[in-house]
Amino acid sequence: MSQQVATAPTERTAERPETRKVVRVAAALIVAGDKFLIAQRSGQRHLTGYWEFPGGKIEPGESAVQACQREILEELGCRIGVDSYFLTCEHDYDDFHLSMDLFLCHLLEGEHEKLNSNEHQALKFITPAEMGEVNFAPADLAFLPNIKRLMHSLATHLA
Repeated sequence: MSQQVATAPTERTAERPETRKVVRVAAALIVAGDKFLIAQRSGQRHLTGYWEFPGGKIEPGESAVQACQREILEELGCRIGVDSYFLTCEHDYDDFHLSMDLFLCHLLEGEHEKLNSNEHQALKFITPAEMGEVNFAPADLAFLPNIKRLMHSLATHLA
């Protein structure tokens, strides 16, 4: 799959310097049938209450795929299979630049029952039709049009 980059519009102002810390993140688009998993950020964290694709920071010496698998195991208590790279999103927050790789994933057999998060307020599977009802984190918004197309394509192939 060819690499694509989705960028969310940002404004540069005198208060926001051009050079800021870059945070590299790997996240999972976990698909089950016609739905995909989203997680709501818990209290005491940046962007509390927003919904996101689960994942986390890529550690030194770790590939993005390894980070994705590790973060899902740590955050959700389950193992995933990473099917393919999906998309990268670049987003400027006030105090850092986020570069997030999203991977198309599935829960391994028997792992759905283990799905639980001690780092999120809630987890839920949604359909593309429900995306408009969800308050996604700003960086995750850039993924949504591509996810809608992907899910439509998957549904067409499964029919």
